[in-house]
Amino acid sequence: MHRIVAAHLLILAALLVGCSGQDGAAPAAGDKPGSAGLPGLDPASRLDLDNGRVSVFSPKGWRRASRSYDYLVRYQSTPQLPYPAVVVLAADPPEGFAEVTADNHAAFVEAMGARLAEGEGKGLVRKPARAKVGPHHAVSWAAGGEAKLDGTPKKIERDCTAVVVAGRLYTVEAWAPRGTLSDAGRAAARAVAAALAVPSLEPVETLEPLVPPTPEPTPEPTDPAKEPGEKPTTEPAAPADDAPKPAMPKPDAAEPEAPKADAAAATPATATPAADPAPAAAE
Repeated sequence: MHRIVAAHLLILAALLVGCSGQDGAAPAAGDKPGSAGLPGLDPASRLDLDNGRVSVFSPKGWRRASRSYDYLVRYQSTPQLPYPAVVVLAADPPEGFAEVTADNHAAFVEAMGARLAEGEGKGLVRKPARAKVGPHHAVSWAAGGEAKLDGTPKKIERDCTAVVVAGRLYTVEAWAPRGTLSDAGRAAARAVAAALAVPSLEPVETLEPLVPPTPEPTPEPTDPAKEPGEKPTTEPAAPADDAPKPAMPKPDAAEPEAPKADAAAATPATATPAADPAPAAAE
């Protein structure tokens, strides 16, 4: 009995560490995707987003909401209710932080604090602090906001975790109407942030616009009399010997020749002039 109670206390302590924003334990072997002390994710839900820069996984049992230009992807816990929701955003990191390690983690948190002071202003509920989610050196904070619920603008609370992957800043936020964000919603957002990674070579679903397929070349017209697969011939085949030969046209009958007349009759007589009478002899 004491062992069972002790085991439950250890699990609860690990979950609280994962949601508190402090450095947590490294992912245990076989946790894929996800991180020790955080809710499980659905490995089959992987999406490659931000033009293929990052892989994102859905919290287990959650569903993907409709797409929007306001975020990369949004998950909600039930199909009927839009909240709590987990939203993934993308932006460029502060200058000089294309990669965050243990050495520059504190400087990264400071740079993010300066950026949030300009953007969030008095909307910050909890100041940026160091966090470790999965393999990432992250920064976490809480802030208020406004979003539409049933078509009506509502005040919401946001629990945010930002990490840098492959030179891009990804912020995973848990959303819910003000005063209703649960620890389970916060933990789900942390789990999504912990599993962010550079895409592997395995094929997955994509939300990027599909490129229309290249049209296939139009086949050349074929002789319908030819059998399929028959090679076209360049010369007509010679007619068979027993094939009927076309009849040659007969020459026109020669016209009968006109009867030839005698040469004498045909040739008109030429009158010979009579000789002049000889002159009389002189007496």
